[in-house]
Amino acid sequence: MTARETPLSEGVSGRVRVVPNRNTTGLVALLIAMWYAGASQNNGAAYLLCFVVASVALVSLLHSHANLRGLRVSCGPIAPVLAGESHRVRIGAIAASGRRHAAIRVKARGRGESVAFSEISGPRIEHDDLAIAAPARGRFETLKLMASSLYPLGFFSARMALEIRQTRWVYPALEGSRPLPRKFTPARHHGVGVRTEGDDFAGSRAYVAGESQRHIDWKAAARDRGLTIKQWAGEADETLQLGWQDTAGLAHEARLSQLARWIVTAERGGHGYSLEVPGTVIPADRGDAHFHACLRVLALYPGESAT
Repeated sequence: MTARETPLSEGVSGRVRVVPNRNTTGLVALLIAMWYAGASQNNGAAYLLCFVVASVALVSLLHSHANLRGLRVSCGPIAPVLAGESHRVRIGAIAASGRRHAAIRVKARGRGESVAFSEISGPRIEHDDLAIAAPARGRFETLKLMASSLYPLGFFSARMALEIRQTRWVYPALEGSRPLPRKFTPARHHGVGVRTEGDDFAGSRAYVAGESQRHIDWKAAARDRGLTIKQWAGEADETLQLGWQDTAGLAHEARLSQLARWIVTAERGGHGYSLEVPGTVIPADRGDAHFHACLRVLALYPGESAT
């Protein structure tokens, strides 16, 4: 699926506010200077210029407001990230009212980078990717954005606060230096076990589609014997058991980060693993669904003050 075909959430709009900015300060200083020149020197031309500039500024204020009115913003599905990383969010903008919108910027509320749309018009959706910081773990149901514009003259800033309903997951950061705990439980099914150091070679078995290719006997495959998996003593019916008690001695968030690191390490190694934290037990398995289920348990685990 291409970026343009990525399904987007339903577009949202909001109330437009026009506020002063740094340029407004310069405008006010200029108007005061022209008014003073006209008053002190009885200069009609200075008065006229002051009124013309003030009129243009007022007209630009109205255009600033109209430039954002009717704009709708949406976003695509948001992939999970680790705490401390950034989401890459596909932002879409469309002129729902049919009018032209120029020089629009969209960013997450607060500090951070923004994406710019030079022109949005017609039924076509304009896209760009926005980086949104994810400093804390958890599940978040809304994405809070701010659309803004300095159009047409920059004297005023038009802003529109947006809240898009889109679930995004932030998993605990991968931290911790403890090795994988060498505790084992019976595997739920054949082939989710783990090879441990010192195990002896115990023959081969047929490769099952979807398994890790780490232990495929490539020499046998080169001799046209098909794909087989090398087995080691204790592998066929043992899986890793990852438990909260294995992180004893660490701070609360550090325990979650250590478990997250173990989960990623086990999954990348093609190992089967179970997860046990207070109040939740996930039986041994492996694969993408199991991987995300375990990390989501850690993402939602209560903070230290709630335990």
